Parts: sequence; structure tokens; C-alpha cells
Amino acid sequence: MRKNKRLSGIIAGTMALSMVAAGGIGGVSIRAEAAGSRAEKPVLPLAEEGTETLTIATMDNWYATKSYNDNLPVYQEFEKLTGVKINWEVIPINDYDQVMGTRLASGQNLPDIFVIPWEANADQLGYDGIAMPLNDLIEENAYYLNQLMDKYPVVRSGITSADGNIYAYPGFGEGFVNTAEEMETGELTDPGANLCLNVSMIRQDWLDKLGLDMPETLDDWYNVLKAFKTQDPNGNGKADEIPLTATFNVRDIYRFGEAFGLYRSGNAECRWDVDDEGKIYFKDTTEEFKKTLEFLNKLYAEGLLDPEYSMAAYDRTTEKINRDLLGALCSDWMSNIGTYNANLKTAGVDDANWVPVKPIQNPDGESLIVNRWSVWKTAAISKDCKNPELAMKWLDFQTLSAEGVALTNFGIEGVSYAKSDDGKITLTETATNNSDGIGAQEYLRSLGAWGQLPYPQAKEGYEVLWADQPEIIEFGNSFTADQVVQPFPNNGTKAALPFTDEENSIRSEYETNIETYCDEMAIKFIEGKESLDNFEDYVATVESYGLGELLEVHQTAYERFLGTEG
Repeated sequence: MRKNKRLSGIIAGTMALSMVAAGGIGGVSIRAEAAGSRAEKPVLPLAEEGTETLTIATMDNWYATKSYNDNLPVYQEFEKLTGVKINWEVIPINDYDQVMGTRLASGQNLPDIFVIPWEANADQLGYDGIAMPLNDLIEENAYYLNQLMDKYPVVRSGITSADGNIYAYPGFGEGFVNTAEEMETGELTDPGANLCLNVSMIRQDWLDKLGLDMPETLDDWYNVLKAFKTQDPNGNGKADEIPLTATFNVRDIYRFGEAFGLYRSGNAECRWDVDDEGKIYFKDTTEEFKKTLEFLNKLYAEGLLDPEYSMAAYDRTTEKINRDLLGALCSDWMSNIGTYNANLKTAGVDDANWVPVKPIQNPDGESLIVNRWSVWKTAAISKDCKNPELAMKWLDFQTLSAEGVALTNFGIEGVSYAKSDDGKITLTETATNNSDGIGAQEYLRSLGAWGQLPYPQAKEGYEVLWADQPEIIEFGNSFTADQVVQPFPNNGTKAALPFTDEENSIRSEYETNIETYCDEMAIKFIEGKESLDNFEDYVATVESYGLGELLEVHQTAYERFLGTEG
């Protein structure tokens, strides 16, 4: 059994204070910082008003009725602070990948700054000469990013490509920025566990009605789900309860692997991990995964797992929640809890109470929470940018200055938030109970906050946004430092690991086929259509599809990420 007490023995702690003292991960150094004159804290304005303009191409606002073309209040404030006018080239969200992808492929008449399309490979844009290498620009002009990389060297590793260049300025999920004020003082503190965690969830009101405790072990989970199935917790006199389902896709239910020490890097998607010796492995061929499938097979056979789990999608799952049928979810975002409870209460279930569940105890009896991977290659400076130094200074100020963090997390002071004499930030009545009848986050987006350009999801931002849901904040803050583990470097198409062109070709050749086969076979194992006695044959088939080559590619890229390649 792979002993993965802290998820990734070498990656664990890459976001912790100890890394600064150690100068690297697991005692090995991470990429050396670029040479050159170090950026100093910027003096505002960055340019004399009316003299400098930057063109930015981006997908439009998540809050569709307020376009960036409208010169939203947040960016009006940025213009006042920096003296730099922004000309927006905005594309609807659903069209951005295709439209911007075509434009980037042509390489003609590019904006100064562009948000990297989700399906694009940020590093490839650099290799192709579309995105400008940023190493020197960052070193000499990005005071705040340098400050953050000094604190968390994993940020530098997470944005550095296989050729050693950086081609994108990052945006950040939780895990790096605690408060806006710290970005000004430079006294950065580790935020600890995320607040917008991906966790299992359960109906506390159903537990209370049946006199059950919150499940902590695998046996606890089995007993709770059995009771949900047989004891009519929704009280309608029908055996219609669905004890457990997936929220988004079949891999959600793999979270039960935590009981065997198999973690899924913050959610169920990442199949790769590294053991305590620094060796990469593929989770779906491990003995721990077999044990996970055995437990899921038991749940399925006894009707404790939704028979439609393999077709899970968010809209299908929420429909079952709203009909008061579901008792537990394997993997979902904390941000959805308020919505689920509100919808049920609207439907007449007054005592509805979805709550998060701490991770299942692993073989050592520990309940460990896994943060999200939170360094995203978000925005590039194009080869056509006429003033890349200014573009970098503007990006850095917009993203990581104290003013930038406040604007992109809280909106406009005096409009969407207020700040007390002791520095405490609270949303205004306008934000929380606005005349348009939209939620607080949508209101902030209508001002330009929580948007598409790089910004950090500061822990303080969630604390302010969810001030009316103290139970969520309490849950995230309930984990001690040694219970918080960091994920394997993974971010979907914007993979944090620095793969070369050749390595990406190998991934393209083998990865999709392997993952598709694994998904298909997992369903067969869970549903009893294939005996788990044949698990070794399944592993052999995965290996025959090129797993060895993929393991080598990931190992090399991981060592390159650590700066230990060769």
C-alpha cells in the first residue's frame, strides 16, 4: 500500500512557511529566481493620466448583463489609481475559446494583454511566439508577484514552462492570499485550509431525525446510508430516498478512497499523485483504488448508491436535491450549500440542513483535508504589446496589490463594502440585499469583481462573502495545520506540470484512451458487470495502453517542476 499520509510527500508543504526557510520542496531547491534588477513597490499612478492605454482581450463577465465593455466601476477605479486606460476587446464566454483561439492562431493584430482561452496550452502559445516570455519583465516590474513567489516558491514552479520561461501571469484560487492588507505590508501569513472546499455533504436534519452521528469512518458511512435507505428520513411514507449520489460526474464517488489513504487532490479529477519517495503513480491502478471499488460495489448492490450515479450532472443532481430525495453527496463545493438549503426551504422543507462532512478517516485514523490546486496560467502579454513593462506593472498591481485584492474581491468601498476602523470588511446592504434581487457575488461581479482577469480568491474574500454562513467558515477553519495537505500540481488543460511538446504528444497519444477505459471499467466493477477478481487483468490492459510511457512523462515533468530534473 502506498503510504501517502500527507497526500504528496514531496509536494506537501509547498505552500507553507517552512518552504521559505528550506528553500524548496522536500529539501530540494525549486527553480532559481531570474537574475536582474528587482522590482520595487510601484508608485502610483503608473502613467500620467491620458498618456497610456492597454488593450485587453477577455471573455466577458460571468454576470452577463454587465459587460466589461461598460467600463465597470472596479476598472474605473483601476484607471483612476494607475492612470492607465483600458480598451476592452470582449468576447462572450461561450465563444471565447473558438474566437480567441482563431485569432491567436493567425498571430495578427493581437491585443497587449489577453486572457488565455481555457482549452489553449499557455506554454505552447509561448513556444509559438504568440505570448511573450515574462521572466525578466516579472523580475523587474512585478513587485507583488515576486513577493508572493518569495513566500511560496511553488507559485514560480507552477507557472514556469519546460523551457524555463514564464508565459502567463497567474490568477489564484485560495491558498496563497489571506488578506488584502497583507499584500501591502508584505507580512504574508499562510491561509491554511480553503473555505471554498470540495467536500462530501450530508443532510444533518436527516441524521438528527434518525438519531445518527456524523459519519467519520467507512463503516459509519455504510450504516448512515443504510439508515437513509430504510428509515424514511424525508418522512413521506415512501421508500424513495436516494442515500448517496455524485454531483458532477462518476469520479466524484472515488472520494471514498480517502478511507484507504487515496486522495484525489481536492476533488475527484486528478488521477496522478506522488508517493513519499517522490515517485509518480496512477491512482486508478492501485490496490487502494480496488478497495474503493469494492466498497462502492457493496453500496450499489444494496441500493445505497444512486443507480444513476454514472450519469451525474449538476442539473440532474440539484433536481433530486430539490425534491427532498437525496441524503448525501460525495463531492461538491462548499459554495453550493446555501443554495441547496434555500431551494429546499422554498419547496417547504423548513428544517432542511445540508452540511459539510469532514474527510473519512484514513488508515492512520486521520481526517485530512486537501486544498485545491490554485495557481492558474491566466493572462499573457502578446508579442504585439508596445509597452510590455507597463502591461506587467498594471497586471501586477491589478492582481496582487492591496488595492487590487480589495477591488477584485470586495468591489468598491462605500458601495459594495465598508471598512471599520479596525480593518474589518463587511458587505453593504446594497450588496447583500440589492434592488435587482441578485446574490452578493453576482452583485460584486456586476461591479467588475470576481471576474475573468487574474485575481486571487483571498481567504478574506470568502469570509466577507459568506459572513451570513458562519458554519462554512467555521468548517474551513476547523482544520489544524497538520490536517491541511496540498494537491498534486494539476489544473486540467492548463496543467501546472511543465510538459515539453514531445511529452504533450505522448500524453495526447495515450491519456484519453486510458482515462476513458478506466472510467468504463470502474462503472462495470461498481455495478458488478465485471468481477473485481479481474482487477489485475484491468491493470494489465491499462499498462498495455501506454501507462508506462505516461508515468515516465509525468515523472520527468514533476522533477522539472521541482527543479531536480537530470
